[in-house]
Amino acid sequence: MSTQVAFKMQVAKDSAGQYAGLPESDLITLAQQGDEFAFEALYRRFARTVYTVAHHMLGNHHDADEVMQEAFIRIFKNLSRLRSPQAITAWVYQITVNLCMDFRKARTRSRWEPLEGDEDRHSHFELATARWVRNPEQVLENKELLTHITAAIDSLPEQQKAVILLHEVEGVSKKMIAEILDCSLVTVRTNLHHARKKLRRKLLRYLNA
Repeated sequence: MSTQVAFKMQVAKDSAGQYAGLPESDLITLAQQGDEFAFEALYRRFARTVYTVAHHMLGNHHDADEVMQEAFIRIFKNLSRLRSPQAITAWVYQITVNLCMDFRKARTRSRWEPLEGDEDRHSHFELATARWVRNPEQVLENKELLTHITAAIDSLPEQQKAVILLHEVEGVSKKMIAEILDCSLVTVRTNLHHARKKLRRKLLRYLNA
């Protein structure tokens, strides 16, 4: 490796480390000005969130990875339009959720079936869905039970599924969900109520008495 290449790599590493500690508002400002290290820092900060939400909604690594790539293309392409740095988290969620909804609609039209053999298919739901059943410990041991829980969530209408996953699994507030889905707080609460009701009905045999 040449001295020049090694020097450039060290500068990039040092810059990435320094940018990682900057507030999001500063990163956004720098990224909007075309700073590549700020883009990289934003990607690192939100990549896990985007991937996790996509995996929750789509159910396998292949589709989640595809949505994540498209989400960041849109985020970086439209970052200059973001006027309020404080809104970036809700904005990132919004782009991700909308892409997932579009993806699910597209694969439904093509009669696409979920990929088999994804070992992480259920792991994301384990802790969050333990509250739905009589013996929460069973959720970690009973793959058949996890399959029923996942299928129940997957069967919900798109908006109800998004609300239940964002609120119950991701821990997003109802107020932010309203921003993400571009709807009223009342609509979020209504969807959450109906989603919970449907899940209880579908998982009746496992629920607490």
